[in-house]
Amino acid sequence: MNYVPYAIPFFIAAMLVEFIYGRVAGKNSYSLADTLNSLHLGTLSRLRGLLQLGLVGLAYQQLTDNWHVFDMPADSWAVWIFAFVAYDLAYYFSHRYGHEWRILWASHVVHHQSEEFNLSTALRQTSTGWLNSIFYVPLYILGVPIEVMISVGSLNLIYQFWVHTVHIPQLGVFEWIFVSPSNHRVHHAKNPNYIDRNYGGVFILWDRLFGTYQSELADEPCRYGITDQLRSWNPLWANVHVWLDTWQQSCQTPSWRDKFRVWFKSPAWNAPGVNHPPSNWQATKFQPQISRYAQILVFVQFWPQIAGAFLLLSYSAQLSQIQVLVSAGWFAFGFYCQGLLLEGRASAALAEWLRLAFAVLLLYWLTLPEAVTIGLWGYILISSALNVGLVKTAQSDGHLQSPG
Repeated sequence: MNYVPYAIPFFIAAMLVEFIYGRVAGKNSYSLADTLNSLHLGTLSRLRGLLQLGLVGLAYQQLTDNWHVFDMPADSWAVWIFAFVAYDLAYYFSHRYGHEWRILWASHVVHHQSEEFNLSTALRQTSTGWLNSIFYVPLYILGVPIEVMISVGSLNLIYQFWVHTVHIPQLGVFEWIFVSPSNHRVHHAKNPNYIDRNYGGVFILWDRLFGTYQSELADEPCRYGITDQLRSWNPLWANVHVWLDTWQQSCQTPSWRDKFRVWFKSPAWNAPGVNHPPSNWQATKFQPQISRYAQILVFVQFWPQIAGAFLLLSYSAQLSQIQVLVSAGWFAFGFYCQGLLLEGRASAALAEWLRLAFAVLLLYWLTLPEAVTIGLWGYILISSALNVGLVKTAQSDGHLQSPG
């Protein structure tokens, strides 16, 4: 059983509590653009499941049915305990090589792009992370039932949510065994002393055992993000930029050996013969100052889009595959439009008109419940009115950024 969908309301409530506490305590760790960008990426990762068509699950079901070594009963507590610990060990290596091999970092980089560190960062997930599943194949071969794997995998992911916060200090002896907010802050930091450390999901024991542990230093505050700063709120670009950079390096390097090696070398390694700008881990945060109207618009637009995306996830079985894919594409384009707004680009207004026009076409193409149809028409009309104001803002200022 996948417990993650049931945890989502608690995730949202915890984010709200963390935001309020941070404001009251004078230690706010949230910004509008960064938080919305993280939630865009998290929602896209959920929509990604609509594209897998269950093929991965079928492959592993065949593996456990025909190639397993032991018959492990799914109702045995010993099997569950073994699976929970073994899954976290497999996660450690999946996570570690996700930092050490570019072909895996190209997906995992999404989770590390945020220059803030808060509970919304935990929901910032990739939409291209198919390859990491190979690290869990040994557990299927051993005979761990697929339903147990899904369950312990979701529990592992849920545990990792709470460690994405700056408000919980070091926890003493707890941190000798379990991953804590302190040692996970180190993992997300781009400081040279911290980078590529603390890979555990639930247990920090693996890092201590395999030499990748680093404690948080009192005299070195964590700086979050990636060394080659993304400098964009475009969730689509966030998912592909390292893939494209690696492909370009592979094409540009003259050595055939290096064309292959670049995919399995560290992200910090640059293929010979390729000019690559130097990294700057101390670069200032990417914070375009957008107009107040644009901030209000993007915040108001965000919630119906997220609700609609999760409605699609629950309603997808009643639509054809092409309808599901096109609808998912519409939501992805909507998140791209919001990225344009958050960057203060004047082209955001035109992109919004295109998105709303496409929504009208979807209404006539899809067979939706009457209540959903009425709600979507209302959304289109309200969004159109708001977009008129956006156009006027762009016309008067020449851009959407605030003068300050």
